[in-house]
Amino acid sequence: MLAGGLVGIAALSALAFAADFTATERLASTTRGLIDPEFNHAKGQFAWVDLAGSFWVGGIDRITGELVPATGKLALIEKGAAPSGGLGFTLNGPEWVYGADFDRIVYTRMLPGLPVTPANSRLGTAWQKSDGSWVRRTLSADLARNGPYGSEEANDPAPRITYNDAAGNRYWREILKPETEQLLPGLPQAQFPVARFARGERSAVYPVISGGIPQVFRYKLDDKVLEQLTFDAGDKEQPWIWRAPDFNNEAVLMTTVGQSSLALYRQGLDIANPSRWMLWTSLQAPLGGRFYSTEPFVYRGKSYVVMMVIVGAYPTSIWVANFDTAAPMLRRVTPELPDRARADPEIFVTDQGPIVFFGRYDPTKGSYWLCSACAEGLYRAETGIKPN
Repeated sequence: MLAGGLVGIAALSALAFAADFTATERLASTTRGLIDPEFNHAKGQFAWVDLAGSFWVGGIDRITGELVPATGKLALIEKGAAPSGGLGFTLNGPEWVYGADFDRIVYTRMLPGLPVTPANSRLGTAWQKSDGSWVRRTLSADLARNGPYGSEEANDPAPRITYNDAAGNRYWREILKPETEQLLPGLPQAQFPVARFARGERSAVYPVISGGIPQVFRYKLDDKVLEQLTFDAGDKEQPWIWRAPDFNNEAVLMTTVGQSSLALYRQGLDIANPSRWMLWTSLQAPLGGRFYSTEPFVYRGKSYVVMMVIVGAYPTSIWVANFDTAAPMLRRVTPELPDRARADPEIFVTDQGPIVFFGRYDPTKGSYWLCSACAEGLYRAETGIKPN
């Protein structure tokens, strides 16, 4: 550990309420079923599936962040997709996969006319041709697969996806090469995906039970080596690895610990063992809550994270934070009132800076998520992170 001990930002959370920032939110779309949109910043597009299983692509203005059209329904890809979380065996909707010569969308689609079960799910993919039309295909049509996530390397000659089979086993493969499919080791059978690709390297990162608690492991895809990265106390969930320009472009690891804190690990802090991952800084969840749906992003050479905070039975607020120990920032970007559930935050970078989109629900009208009567539409909030 560095001389002087752990540098933390939790104690400085009062910076979240700086005098020059006021948490606000406003309606971005009145479409009630517009949940969990996934944005492609370069194309100015987003993908989503409504509660009926219709898969849409919408447009977004990169200058203002306004949806084009406001309904989110620019192009209908198909009507047989799996809605986010609506089937009980997969939580995620469409996801973007980035590569050297194309951007594709991957999603779960259902076999027509058959019961909605994991055994009848397939991997779908869609992409836009140069003339603006959309093409859709089924990947491995004879295999029951669902819940895909994609790699995020814009120049990757071999983009990859992770996904489940009907029994809850997790695999990875190169998207264009079904023969590369391999099981990800160390994971129990589970219906919901927990593995993501590390950014900037050919590996996957996910929790594995070690010593009775979930710890972060990394699986090197080419070497087929599974290595444990964290060893300290606390259940690790939602791990991410990315190349951080604010840390000399080195790989950093972020994970929740017991859901109540968010920790960042780095290598090179232990002189005797430079490859060892050690805790660099941590952030305690505000309001006595729990972190969920955490996602790091990089903007103008600095690393940030957006997340929702769950207090009690449902998420009440969306927050952003950084990992700069010299100028720490923990900021609530949604207001205290009205009392609403706010879920699935997604960052989109406009010319004026990053904004965050999220679903807003009235939990007094029912179980807040995937409830048409509860849904109030897609909302957006400013982050206060500016270009200069």
